[in-house]
Amino acid sequence: MSCYLRHVKDVLLEADLHPENRKERKEVDLAIRKVVGMKSEDKCNVVWKEVKLWLHDENKKKELITGLKK
Repeated sequence: MSCYLRHVKDVLLEADLHPENRKERKEVDLAIRKVVGMKSEDKCNVVWKEVKLWLHDENKKKELITGLKK
């Protein structure tokens, strides 16, 4: 399971996503990976490194939120 979802709560709220259980968290994790261009088999820490870059860039952060709303 994703090691970083707890760090992206503000993004999830903005995208109106509220994963309640393990299955929903996995779906959100896969959606985030897709938006940032990572594969499902990539290690969590590698994905988190990329997600952090997106969170520190306002344009990329908006793109991530928009991508998750789809």
